Amino acid sequence: MASNTRTTKLESINTMLSTIGESPVNSLTGTLPTDATMAINILDEINREVQSQGWKFNSSYKATLSRDTNNKIPIGNDVMHIEFNHLRESRSSYDPVLRGAFLYNLVTESFIWDKNFDNVKVIFLLPFEDIIEQARRFITIRASRIFHDRTLGANALHRFSKEDELRALSFLKQAEAATADHNIFNSLDQFRTINRNGSIKINY
Repeated sequence: MASNTRTTKLESINTMLSTIGESPVNSLTGTLPTDATMAINILDEINREVQSQGWKFNSSYKATLSRDTNNKIPIGNDVMHIEFNHLRESRSSYDPVLRGAFLYNLVTESFIWDKNFDNVKVIFLLPFEDIIEQARRFITIRASRIFHDRTLGANALHRFSKEDELRALSFLKQAEAATADHNIFNSLDQFRTINRNGSIKINY
């Protein structure tokens, strides 16, 4: 992977392919070798796995959830988790969970909500090239090890060791700790990019 620029998805895929001795690809579109397709699927899988933990780089703590004309709250496909601030909202009245394209209230067992909600924590699934470099590095190394195991077997010699994976995770945690607890979406254009259905708003 290039050392003077942020890692692209193509670079990550080629890093994964190199761990099993396969030639790099020039593009991630069109007809691809079977191993390249498998590498893409695994990278996407690990990207989702890592982001689902909820890091500062893919979380907002100031989201507003708004009802539609049917008093339902639609949720985009890029939303991974929603958590109300229970210092503001009673857990005995509101306990949200994602179900399909809408937010479901476990308390009332209904998709119908009686109000909008502010200061909600939302974890988003961001495209690989929109996340911080430390996360890209960790995801690439973890995905490379899993790709290697699934193609060559766990007993074959790895290009990346478990220590490499743990070191990359440590760097990611250091970057996380160094980030102030501010809203991650520092521009309206950036937020519009991921909030395609307009159901979630961020308070600045």
